[in-house]
This record gives sequence, structure tokens and C-alpha cells, in this order.
Amino acid sequence: MFMQSSQLSTVDHSRAYGRFTYIYPVISRRSHGLSIGVNLSLDNRCNYNCVYCEVDRNTSVQRAEVDPDAFGRELFQILSDIKSDPHGPEVKDVTFAGNGEPMAVRCLDRCIELAARILSALGFADTPVVVITNGTYVHRSWGRRALTRLAAAGGQAWVKLDAGDQHRMTRTNGTEFPIERLEENILDASRILPVTIQSMFMKCWGKPPSPKDVDQYICCLKRLAASGAVIRNVQAYTVARQPRSSHITPLDGTALELIASRIQGEAGLPVETFA
Repeated sequence: MFMQSSQLSTVDHSRAYGRFTYIYPVISRRSHGLSIGVNLSLDNRCNYNCVYCEVDRNTSVQRAEVDPDAFGRELFQILSDIKSDPHGPEVKDVTFAGNGEPMAVRCLDRCIELAARILSALGFADTPVVVITNGTYVHRSWGRRALTRLAAAGGQAWVKLDAGDQHRMTRTNGTEFPIERLEENILDASRILPVTIQSMFMKCWGKPPSPKDVDQYICCLKRLAASGAVIRNVQAYTVARQPRSSHITPLDGTALELIASRIQGEAGLPVETFA
């Protein structure tokens, strides 16, 4: 029996659900309701170490290979449970996110294909498959395969972009990955399917992003647009769950709306905010 949505919360995105290994249902602000989350990062490893992340990467977890067929069985089970419940909630999407970067998993394309097939078979054909990615594997062959499969399934790619310069990107995302390469990857991804840009704005030690930080971020969006990137929209959001780092706190709604207004006015992109 599916756990009713009243028992789920936007502030609790636990990856533990029943006996499932890969599947975890959540109430998602950005999906506007019930999202069936997929965690393929069973060892908690990620090539980013974002200051706002709630995943404890100091905990040693045994490396495990992803079993696409086992994932498919779990997804079929939870969707079947929801479908058989006369009071079951609407499923907004199936989202590959989890405890690490999903595009680092080389069988992601196979998992996307299975998800699309299962959704169609169970009468959820209008429910999209979403991949939330930091964009760093787009230039890899398996990353392109995953995006191509996602496009064929009518899915969506949400790409993280939290900064407009290398210094802030390194400080925020805990990575030395070149921001120039990330911009190229976002552009290349958008040539396969339109992308949503997903950006975190927060307070660090009680201080909001500086005007210079916001300026550089918007300049990055403008460079992407000028290069021909096909951007569906920008999701500007702030902290909803407790990060590992206690000095990271939410940005207030008014400040977030002001940043969103600048994005829309200066970069010419539609923006959704999630305070």
C-alpha cells in the first residue's frame, strides 16, 4: 500500500522508503506535488560537494553497481500501488536525483528507457521523466546517451547552475570543474532537448548573495542565451531542508523575488521561485 501524501513532506526527502533500494516518493516544491524520486547513487558519492547539500558524505557506504532491472521492478511496484488506490495522489514526475550525480551512472540511459516504458504501460504516459544534473557529464558519451534517451521519452533535464564565476562555483559546489566547460555542456545539452536551469540562492553566515555575485550569475545566463542555448525556464530556489553546514540558511522570499525579477528582466528568461 502506498504511503499517503499527507505522510510526506517538502522538508523530508528521505531516500528510505519501505524495502525499496532505488525509489523514494517525496512532495516536491519544484514538481508541485508528488514526485517519484530515483536514487542511483547508492554509495553517496558525488563529484560535487555543495555546501547546501544535506547528504552526509563522510559516512562510508559500500560501492554497489546499479541494477536497472531491479530499479524497474521497484518503479512498477510503486506506480501500480498508486494506480490501484482510489484515493492515490497524482504523480507529477519520475525524477532521477538522489544522493549524487545521476549522469555519473553509465546505465542511466537504460533506466530512463525503463521508466518511460513503465509509465506508458501503467497509464502514466503524460507523466514526464526528469533528470536533475550538475551538467558535468554532458560531454561524456554515456551522458549524451542519457540525454538523447531522455529527449526521445519527452523528458526534462534540470541543470544546476549556482554561480556565474569560478570562485563562487568552487565555494558553493565544492568543485574545481571549470565553469567554462559547464557553460559549454549546458549549451550542448540544450541542443538535444530544452533545459531548465536550477539555481540555489541562500545565506552564508547570515549574508545573502552579494550584488556582484548576482551580476555575474545573470551575465552567465546572458552568455548562454546569446550562444543559442534553449532554456525552458529558471528555477530560483532556496534551502528547504537542513544542510550539513549549519551556517547555510534560507534566503527570504522577498530577496529571492528580487533576484528572480532581475533574471527575467535582464536575461529575458521565465523564472519560478521556491522560497
